[in-house]
Amino acid sequence: MKLLFEASAPVRAPLPAVRELIDDEWVLRTWFRDDPSALSYVDIDHRDGVVGMQGHWWYRGEISASESGGRTVLTYRVYNISKQSRWVVALANRMFIGYRQQVRDGAVGLARAVEAHLAGPRPGG
Repeated sequence: MKLLFEASAPVRAPLPAVRELIDDEWVLRTWFRDDPSALSYVDIDHRDGVVGMQGHWWYRGEISASESGGRTVLTYRVYNISKQSRWVVALANRMFIGYRQQVRDGAVGLARAVEAHLAGPRPGG
């Protein structure tokens, strides 16, 4: 397994609350909200505070939360799990052009969704 991309985003919420959302699959449902059918062809595994998603022939993604400098940080990592040469994966993914930004946007978007969820409904809204 080779780490290809990693992005982190701070979350204004306590670490145990964020990890609970990871462990109870809220994060997965939110991650796949635009394509819930994708869950049927992705293998999911859990460790405490970490959810892994494996699909296609090369992809493994992991979402986790940790503490850094007294803050909660959400991290999304993308790994190459292909048994083939790495260049084949890059070629099949158009040399990953724009992929680093997609990973970053995914981490930031999920962090904001976690904050909104944990903040709950706002008065008057």
